[in-house]
Amino acid sequence: MQYVSCKVHRHGLFDNRSIEFSDRLNIVYGKNGSGKSLLARCLVDAVWGKFSAQKLLGGDAWNGLFLDVFFSLSDSGLYRICSTRDTSYRLTYARDNVERTLFSESPLEENGAANACGSIGDDFEGRIFLEFIRRVDGSAFINSSFVPSSVDMKADSLIDYTVLKKIILDDSTGFYNYYLNLDRTFPAGSPADGAVPPEVLRYEDKRRELDKKIQIIDISGSRNEKLRKERTTLQKEIDELTASFDSLSSQKEILYKIIENLKKVDDLKNEFESIKSEIQDEQLKIKSISDMKTELDTMFPHFSDIDINDSSNLELLQEVFNDIRNLNEQIDNFYFRRELRKKWLKKAAIIAGACGAAVILLILAKGGFQPAKYLYLWLGAGAFTCAVEAFVGASALLLLRRDRDLDRLEQEKKQYKERIRVLMEKSRVELEDYKLTEIYELLLQYFEDYVNYTERKKDLARIKSSLKEEEYMVRIQKKLDALKKEELIIKEEIHTSIDTLNIVDDIENETSKIEELIRNIDMEVSIIGEKIETKERILKQIDTEFVQKSGNSDAVNAIIEEKKSVDRVLKKWKANRTSMLFIMENLARSIERSEEKRIGKLLDGTIEKFNHLTGNQYITRIDDAIVRQMVIGNRVSEDLPPPVIHALQMSLKISLSDFIIGGGAPIPLLIDEPFQFMDDERCNRFRDLVSYISKNRQVIIFTHHSDKKNWGNFIEL
Repeated sequence: MQYVSCKVHRHGLFDNRSIEFSDRLNIVYGKNGSGKSLLARCLVDAVWGKFSAQKLLGGDAWNGLFLDVFFSLSDSGLYRICSTRDTSYRLTYARDNVERTLFSESPLEENGAANACGSIGDDFEGRIFLEFIRRVDGSAFINSSFVPSSVDMKADSLIDYTVLKKIILDDSTGFYNYYLNLDRTFPAGSPADGAVPPEVLRYEDKRRELDKKIQIIDISGSRNEKLRKERTTLQKEIDELTASFDSLSSQKEILYKIIENLKKVDDLKNEFESIKSEIQDEQLKIKSISDMKTELDTMFPHFSDIDINDSSNLELLQEVFNDIRNLNEQIDNFYFRRELRKKWLKKAAIIAGACGAAVILLILAKGGFQPAKYLYLWLGAGAFTCAVEAFVGASALLLLRRDRDLDRLEQEKKQYKERIRVLMEKSRVELEDYKLTEIYELLLQYFEDYVNYTERKKDLARIKSSLKEEEYMVRIQKKLDALKKEELIIKEEIHTSIDTLNIVDDIENETSKIEELIRNIDMEVSIIGEKIETKERILKQIDTEFVQKSGNSDAVNAIIEEKKSVDRVLKKWKANRTSMLFIMENLARSIERSEEKRIGKLLDGTIEKFNHLTGNQYITRIDDAIVRQMVIGNRVSEDLPPPVIHALQMSLKISLSDFIIGGGAPIPLLIDEPFQFMDDERCNRFRDLVSYISKNRQVIIFTHHSDKKNWGNFIEL
């Protein structure tokens, strides 16, 4: 339950003041006399005052006061209460801009709380509201969730333990409510004939009358008297055996229920492990990604400025650089072959020139310059020289043509560079701080490293793509938390069943022990059943002999048949009652143990929060005995000053948050003027406490201290 908003008006105090509440921590600020305490009590009495005997305000406090408050009990819609002293009281339910009246009353129709509850409509929203009021009535809210100021606190009316007991024992399992309902019908410790329905009493009277008639008819026969005594003894033994039989049957049903719950726990654990394994796999992937990033940064720091994560772009970039490497090899081979040919041609030209000069010198040496005489030699030398020079010239032209091939290769290289630039732009690599040629030269220099680098980047991208979506991980984490909560509820139910059976051995996780107990019970049930059959057979023989000995057999037969019919009714009722009394006795013991355990938890929590709030100032003075006296005995030591009593009560009601939240029906915590005896350090500790519980429970603090604006939702009256 949470307060959503309210509008309050009172002449000279509130002027149609509208207030919006947060679902967490709210600070309602107002100067002294501004109506803070009145508003706090109005919020309580508006919801609970009409349907509960306990109220915080008298009727005169509502004179001239108008309050319109919205509050929620679920996520579907809002409940609205309009209350004034002068006009009327009205409870409505609003959803999707449609408002429907559940209960209304004028001042002339003042009815009691029971009549008011009975007048609420029988629709779904009305039943939800009534269920909430029955579970958390006005007394429960005031004792657990309303902290008055130290001025308004009375030493003789701190806590009503009968109300507090229901709060600490009422959890989400509903076990304590189930026990209370049974106890109203079969009170634990009642005598065997206590709380007997009138109809059963009539049957017992009728049975006694029939016994008297039989005695009158057969009063003369001593044998009949003996038979009658034997019959009474047998009937008593049969009743005792029947009670034992029913008790063992009830125990067996509880044991079967424990086995069923243990199977549920195993199923939950399997599902839990499956989800946990999936989460661990994702965590391993995340760790692998981190390790791979570290490895890339360590092994390839020279590629740190080139961050390409798209696997398709990485593959294309690898292909381009493979092509560039092949192209560079072709260019290098071209330059090598050209230089080799140049050297060869140069040598050929020199050799050809030398040969021609040698021939000319030889001719001149033999006969001087006589062209006519050595005409053929002169022509041959000239032709040879010209042929060699023509070949050299042709080779030079061929080299020029190969320069065009080099231009083509360089053009292809430019195209590959352009493809690199396009790929890096697609991969969103910034090129402002360095030139593309520098990247190109870098990648060529470390080409083998870059191939390894890109392969690892592709592996990294593949692992990243295999990661589950964050929304999916959040969803399975919530499912994991829900499974843990469900497991705790089932285990609590198992503990309750074990406590009910009052078994000393630890059978919580031992299905084999439980099955052995069931087999033992079956054996006992079988033995008891055989004993009952034997004794009933003897009882039947006695009844037969009793009839034969009677002087008026027809009358006796009729009476016996009628008595048998009455006995069957009484036997069935007594068997059921015996079983229920056995169950109630065990439930009562289980409740007592649970109560002591929860009171211990409440006392520990109260002392822990009190010591935190007071900075361990009273750690040697305030102990379990003092807090237990305040909780159970509704009184405190006269030596304790009001600030300590006030701090104790705040610590107690803050500690009750664990039980209220665990019970499945969180209700707001209203604190009126808590800072009267607090210094700055204690205020900071108090802020830690209320901020923590406001995560799961709405908290509204009323104060005249304006320095608490940054605590939460600040509201100024």
